[in-house]
This record gives sequence, C-alpha cells and structure tokens, in this order.
Amino acid sequence: MSSASLYTLPIELVCHIFGNLDIQTILFSFRNVCKRFYTIVDTYNRYELDLSLVSKIEFHRICCIIHPENVISLILSNNDMTPGQICLFISLLNINQFVHLRALTLIEIKKFELNLLMEHININSLSELSINIRKHNFNSKGKSMIPVLSNIVMANLRKLDLSMWSKEINCIVWPKQCTLQYLTLGHYVTLKQVCEILHHLSHLRTLVLRNCIVNDTDASVMSFSHIQTSTHLTSLTFKNSRLQMNELELLLLLTPTLVHLQLTGTVTLSDSILDGSRWEEFIQRKLPSLKKFEFFFRAKTDINHNSIDIESWVSPFRTTFWLKHKSWFVTCNFIIKTGTIRLYSVPICDPCIIYESDFDKIECTTCMTNGNDALIMNNVRELDLDLTVMMASMTTQKITLRNHHLFLKLTDLTLTVNGEWPVGSIEYLSTLIDLTNLTTLGLYVNFGHYSVSNTINNIGCLLKQTYNVRSLTLSNSVYRSNLNGTVESFCSIIPHHVKYLEIYDMDLDDIKILLQQVKHLSSVTFVFLFDMPFSPNEIIGWLSQRIDFTYLLDNCFLSIWLGNNINVQPNCSLNAKASD
Repeated sequence: MSSASLYTLPIELVCHIFGNLDIQTILFSFRNVCKRFYTIVDTYNRYELDLSLVSKIEFHRICCIIHPENVISLILSNNDMTPGQICLFISLLNINQFVHLRALTLIEIKKFELNLLMEHININSLSELSINIRKHNFNSKGKSMIPVLSNIVMANLRKLDLSMWSKEINCIVWPKQCTLQYLTLGHYVTLKQVCEILHHLSHLRTLVLRNCIVNDTDASVMSFSHIQTSTHLTSLTFKNSRLQMNELELLLLLTPTLVHLQLTGTVTLSDSILDGSRWEEFIQRKLPSLKKFEFFFRAKTDINHNSIDIESWVSPFRTTFWLKHKSWFVTCNFIIKTGTIRLYSVPICDPCIIYESDFDKIECTTCMTNGNDALIMNNVRELDLDLTVMMASMTTQKITLRNHHLFLKLTDLTLTVNGEWPVGSIEYLSTLIDLTNLTTLGLYVNFGHYSVSNTINNIGCLLKQTYNVRSLTLSNSVYRSNLNGTVESFCSIIPHHVKYLEIYDMDLDDIKILLQQVKHLSSVTFVFLFDMPFSPNEIIGWLSQRIDFTYLLDNCFLSIWLGNNINVQPNCSLNAKASD
C-alpha cells in the first residue's frame, strides 16, 4: 500500500490545509516548494488576509504576490505596530479589484482613508464590516462621515462593528429593512441611541455595546415611549459601561427573548444593580429564556468594609434560583488599598483585570473554589500586577509558591516594579501564569534606581521565559526617569522574538542607538509624557537616509513602521514614503 504524499494530495485537501496556515507561510514558503504548489497558491481564491501584525518587509512582498480577486477577508491596521499601513495599501493596490471581498476590518483608520476606501469598494458584496476610527482623528475636519455611514447601514451587511463617538452614531439613519444580525458599537453610546437601534433593527440578534452610558435618566421615558413591540434579540453585551438598574430594566423589557446577557462596568454602591434579589425577580418575570448571565461590576467606596458587609452583597445570590435552577455563582470582594467593591459572576467574564492577592482583599463567594481557581480565571486575557506590592505581601504573609497556574490563557501582562526588582519574582510569576501564552508584555520599572543593572538582567531573564512575546512596552515608574546610560545594556537583552517595541521618554541620542542596535524590530513607538524634547524632523530626517519606513506623529508619540535598509529594495521595487 503506497503512502500518501503532500505533493500528490488532491487540490481540495491542499486548500483545506491553507485554512490553518498564515498568509506568510502560504506565500513565502508553500508557494516555493514546487510548480504545482506555486500554481495552487496563485489560483486559491479564499484568502483571509490579515495584515495587522506583518512587518513592513512582509507587507510589500504580500502586496506583490497576492491577487486581489482571490481575497475574501481583509484586515488593515494603522495602529502603533503598523503605522501608515492603510494609506500605503491604498497606494499599492487597486481597491476596485477586491471583487470577492466578504469581510473587511479597518483598525484605527483615518476619516479621509475611510471615505476613500468606501468610494472604491463594492460594499454590497460585504457581509461583515468592522471600522475603528483612530482616536486622535475623531474630531478632525474634512469630508463628512454622514454619506459613508448612510451607505454602510444601507448595505446588505450581516455583521457590523463601528468604533466611533456618540455624535457620529447620531448621524446614522437606520433603514426600516436593515439586514444586520450582529452589531457592535462604541465609544460612549447613550441609552437613547440603543433604543433607536432596537426600534429599527428588527433582524438584530446580537448587540454588543462598548462604553455605553445607561444612566441618562431624563431621556428614559422619551426613549422608550415610541417603541411599541419587543425585539428578537438573543444576546446583549455591555462592555466597560456606566450602568444603573432602573434604566437597564426598562431596556431589558424590550428584549424578552434574551438567551445571553453580559454586563461589565462601573456602578454606584447604592444602586440596586448589585441586588441579587431584584435580579432574581426580574429575570423570572421578564427574561424567561435567559440561559447565561455574566457580570462584573466595580464600585468605589470611602468606607472600610468588613467580611459581614461583603457577605451582605453575596447572600441574595445563595437562593435556590441562583445555585440550583441556574447554576450561576457569584463572588464579591473588597480591595482594601483602592477602596473598590467588585461583584462578579464566576468564571470572571471581564478579560482585563487587576490582580490582587488573597491577603489584599476581603472576599465572599457562592462558588466552591477548591481546585477551581484556574477555571474562575479562564476568560482573563489581560492582567495588571504590581510586582513590588505582590512580593512584599508574599514575604509578610509567608505565602508559598503555587503548584499550578492560576492564569492559563493570559496573553497580555503588565507589571509594575517600584524600586529594586523583587527577589524571586520571576519564579513567582512562572507559577502564577503560564508565561508561554503571553504575546504582549508591559514593564513599568524604576530605571533611576541604583540597582538598574540588576533590573535589566531580570528583564532579560523574564523575556527568555516569555518566548512568544512579540510586543514589549517599557516605561519608567519614576517621574522623569529615563534610560540614560543604560540603553546599550537594554538593547542587548531584547530577544529576536520581540518585534514591536513601545518605549517612554528617550532622548534623541538613545533613540538612534536603539534603532542602530536592535535591527530585528518591525516597528517602534517612542512615547513622551510631555512634548517631545526634540524636533521629530531630526529623527525622521536621520532615518530617511538609512531605512524605508512610514510613521504616525503626534505631540507626545512617534510610531515608526520599519522596512528595508535604504540600499535594499523590496523584491517588486515598491518603495514606501513617510506619511503623517
């Protein structure tokens, strides 16, 4: 019986394999194996092209090879990792040729770029569209967004994600026969706007709202008075929102078919949104289909609460309804040093949290936590941790190291170190977190401390253990401290797996040293707590003589997307120009 060979596999199977490979592997490796693979790659017509993390060198190669008509999904980004990418993409490829595009994601796009793209893309062919307008560009003058927004909502989209301010959303006139089934909106959507959306979008099944304000009481009666019928919404999510129970109940009266409800954000301690009894009564009467209820509420307090107070918030969640009928479990804790009350469902639904040790908080829960603590943190992806405070607590309380990871799926870690780098802290981190899953690492450390060389050595050791980290942020935890005199030592510890660097408060000479010595970086962002201490033209002019790049510039930051050295041109002889 002959063994199967990759070279003889049917085209259908090869194309199925493509679905599990990134675009670089397909175009730069697989395509060059043999003539047959070369032909298959060139004719494959289901490319999902994600350019949000590629290097500038790879970007040019992809633009040379890819056939636009074979792309069904496209992600472009102007974020700090790929500044200026969207404008460069528009200059290199004919947007009209993306005739089979079904999904388009635009990250931190400028308004003029969005207007330009929408003029050339057949939006009616899209089923999914995601637009995130760059924050610094929200209030910029120029061509109105109203025609673009009108065309977007009139299209036959199934899924739409719009990240823009409330006043932009006010410009949208939702058509009566809008086909949207999945809608995500932010920033700072108001309750009135949510009501308008529910009134017009009869096909909507999933609604996600970021930074929503559900406390505009004066608008409540007017907002709900004209909505005669309930919606068919099955999933509703509020992320990082300001929430109040009275207004939320009015809104939820319009969504009796909800199966999933998620609420994360800030509340006031006196609001009944923290009352488990009120939630129990409301859900039983008005949300009979609700299967999954997730929440994470934060409230500030000036009172120093004790365990009896914390139990009083948890007690209403100990009824048969919560524990038996629904199997919904709840935890409440009081963070002593910040005066914060946190009431949340288990497992935690908020992907971004600040970690506090058990000795820094008072906690009560309805959940049996023995052996389940990692499960509780299963959804957490981003974590802030004060390493100095944490290690001091471990020493004072004589805490032993864990025998299993608490955070198994963490991808983004931010550490703060004030003073000397704590002894034993890397070993502690390696038992608390599965460091191999980290892709983003932020370090806020004291470079003005006398033991700065020890700090740099510890950072180097940490980077060796976090070998999947691609993005590194380095800032000083001490006001106006910088890397003076240590930049070369720091450059020597940045491993090749780090491709994106964000660094704070460097002077011009140190910037030049870094760019000359750390040549494997794809992009770098220089951030200044105040205005730049030098003219950005100095570094831009210096770079222009050495390397191909694009950049984004603001008063307090300069992001640079680095390409080939000036004497090494991309294969297709396409050069990039620097852009503001």
